[in-house]
Amino acid sequence: MLCLGIFAAPAAVGTMAYWTDEATIESGTFTAGTLDLTVGGTVADSNYLPGPGGTYEYSTLTIADLLPGESIARPFVVRNFGTTRFIYNGSVYTTNNALAASGTEGGLQVAIYAGGTPTNAATQTTGYRSGSCAGGNLLKNQEVSTSTSTVKVSPADISLAPGATQVHCVVVLLDLTAPNALQGARTQLIVKLDAKQVGAP
Repeated sequence: MLCLGIFAAPAAVGTMAYWTDEATIESGTFTAGTLDLTVGGTVADSNYLPGPGGTYEYSTLTIADLLPGESIARPFVVRNFGTTRFIYNGSVYTTNNALAASGTEGGLQVAIYAGGTPTNAATQTTGYRSGSCAGGNLLKNQEVSTSTSTVKVSPADISLAPGATQVHCVVVLLDLTAPNALQGARTQLIVKLDAKQVGAP
């Protein structure tokens, strides 16, 4: 007689190894661009006011003892000191209405050119000082007052690429019809420039 014996033996117990791996993607640096309009009296010094806001004191844009018909011409330069193209424009106004036109009587006038070379003839001693902008494209010519909406730097916004400059020439004139009441009056001219990124409303 054949006997078969079956015995239950304990199963081998062990931990299975599952191999794993991982990878991480690390990007390069993300840097926000800058929009920075700077100004100056010449191209060489047009990096005044880096960063937001500020006031450039243009001490040579001045004339004393101005007579009716006399004028002065000066340049100013706008630079894109940032990393993105922007468009800019601005307002031209005075700090008070002491030299503003009234009715049919003339007052202080401003002409702004894109480009142009300022020339000034005569002196206070010789009389009838005259400023002009040769070779520029006239953007605006109008009487000025304290109203910031009256005179714009340009009828249309001006586009400026990063690192580029735009030279402007400005002529400030006391109208020939300025009345006696304006004798001894004084004011300051303000050119307020505003820039925004292309595509902004």
